[in-house]
Amino acid sequence: MSKHSKKKKKVKTIPKKKKHKKKEKKSVKTKTEKHKKEPEHTKKAVKKTSSTIPMGWVFISGFLAVLLIISIFTQGFTSSFSVAKTSDKVVDEAINDLNNLKSTTSSDELKGAIDSSVSSLESLKQKIETETNAKQEPISFSGDQVELDFYVMSQCPYGTQVMDAIHPVLNKFGEAVDFEANYISTDLGEGNFRSLHGEPETKGNIVQLCAAKYNPKKYMDMIVCMDKNAQEIPDNWESCAEENGLDVEKIRTCYEGEEGTNLLSESVKKSQEAQATGSPTIYLNGERYQGGRDTTAFMRAICNELDNHPECESLPECASNADCTAEADKIGTCKNPGQDNAECVYTEPKTVTVMFITDDRCDECDPERINAITGNLFKGADFEEVKFDSGEGSELMEKYGIEFLPAYIFDANVEETVAWSTNAQLKASFISHDDGTYRLNPQAVGSTWDPFSEVCGNGKDDDDDGDIDCDDSDCENYKDCFETPTMDFFVMSYCPYGNQAEEAIAPVYDELEGEAVFRPHYIYYENYQGGGPDYCIDEESKYCSMHGVQEANQNIREQCVADQYGMREWFEFSLLMNDRCSAKNADSCWTDVAEELEYDVQAIETCQEEKAIEFAAEDARLMKVFSASGSPAVYINGESFSGGRTPAGYLEGLCSVFEDKPEGCSAELEGDTAAAPSAGACG
Repeated sequence: MSKHSKKKKKVKTIPKKKKHKKKEKKSVKTKTEKHKKEPEHTKKAVKKTSSTIPMGWVFISGFLAVLLIISIFTQGFTSSFSVAKTSDKVVDEAINDLNNLKSTTSSDELKGAIDSSVSSLESLKQKIETETNAKQEPISFSGDQVELDFYVMSQCPYGTQVMDAIHPVLNKFGEAVDFEANYISTDLGEGNFRSLHGEPETKGNIVQLCAAKYNPKKYMDMIVCMDKNAQEIPDNWESCAEENGLDVEKIRTCYEGEEGTNLLSESVKKSQEAQATGSPTIYLNGERYQGGRDTTAFMRAICNELDNHPECESLPECASNADCTAEADKIGTCKNPGQDNAECVYTEPKTVTVMFITDDRCDECDPERINAITGNLFKGADFEEVKFDSGEGSELMEKYGIEFLPAYIFDANVEETVAWSTNAQLKASFISHDDGTYRLNPQAVGSTWDPFSEVCGNGKDDDDDGDIDCDDSDCENYKDCFETPTMDFFVMSYCPYGNQAEEAIAPVYDELEGEAVFRPHYIYYENYQGGGPDYCIDEESKYCSMHGVQEANQNIREQCVADQYGMREWFEFSLLMNDRCSAKNADSCWTDVAEELEYDVQAIETCQEEKAIEFAAEDARLMKVFSASGSPAVYINGESFSGGRTPAGYLEGLCSVFEDKPEGCSAELEGDTAAAPSAGACG
């Protein structure tokens, strides 16, 4: 981002208030933080005994002893490839025998013990493979290089996962892979950065860039070492550098000086140019990589781009179903994944009739996009379009209680598809009907068009209620119907990106309080992760929060503060909650924050108890009105804001809709006004 020549106005901080009767103009406090993933099995033969349970326990004890021996053995000798290969084979045989034993017992207790042992063996197998691959010398290769670019955050668990997975691959392929890692952050100028996981992540980004510059052959060893204890980043860099033979003093000089911040500025620019929207974002030979994130998946993807590299000769045909795509119109299944005898088997897909209801008046509806995704997931999908204004369309909407379009109805055959039986998350995106059919959850496909409401701005009375356009209540949030400049912003109370937006909007509120309207709203999902009390505040699971029920509860408490005290107090409470509490402890932590701010805890509790469903239902309705689906989603006079997520960016956006700009619009606030390509979202 560009630096500013003028001195920027710092975000003011609001001192603690003693009384709430008078609304004094004070500035609002700021701060932030927050950022989680999976395992698998095999088979052989074991004799049955007449005493399965005690014999089984003896069997498991034996295997645990084997596990200990292998673990000790490989710790000292992983530099020997043949030893590691032998150990790997022993682990495979142990897993096969344990799984066979499991099939001979009816004891749930024994089955649980077997599963635990298998899980430990699988972890050991991965460790053997990773450490062995990491220590192998790369094979010489004279062909064309493959370009591989990672865009990560040094403390993001998904980012550390892929850096660890690619490490042995880079060691195997050597110079055949032109690898570069860049970092996702926000450059505030003058050597300052805002990273999703705070200042430690910013420092971690810098020290890893310095290591890459001065130790290009060894820096990945240091990064993988740091990742073993990612919460200690950046403080563990020096011990990891020493342990792996890097030049500590050169890294230190770079890290502690201006050179390090310059490296991060350049790296952030590259991330923005690549439109890296989350960690990790990966490009292979200039194309966005969407494949698996484990070592084998990376190996396969790179081999697909290389000509005749020796490392690719012994690669199994497939490591997962995702590798079986040669016959695009069939279901590809990987048999014996990752093994020498792995093979892709293709079968005809089950035919599923998919009726989708559309309305020609809806410009935002995009059924073709959903159809393409659906056709990829359900290869036997047979699509039938039904118009809303046809007799069949009206009947279907009434029969299934459909409110919003487009709507997708699947026949009962969907239950017999591979996608249905293997993808629990996909299955949870459907609503079941009494007649055996299923409908995609409207939130899953972004269906927000109400065909029975007024269509704003067309000069017609679409719903036959006598009111046209702005005179109709359906159009209260239409861009041409606002009397006062208004910012509506949708967040999740513990989405880190939403928290950053709140903190950036706070100084804009300081400048334009009384001149513009600020309206916070919250994102809810119906039946999220299958619904239930872990995520939802209601028995029907209509109002669920991505980061758990404590986040949903905090959404309501923040609305209660806005309702009882006002927007200034909302900012005070929300920003302090961002700083002091989390989605894991908000239900117990919030009272201390409220008491510190001298808010009435009992009144907030009563409001939460009495108004939770009312508040959540209204926000869920407004999500559909604004087509908001993630956090943050910001709208100015009803239109989606796509500028910079900085105080300066939000101020410019809101001031653009004033006919006569107030004095606050001339304020110099922090940050760029242009949109940052790396800005992320929850949802």
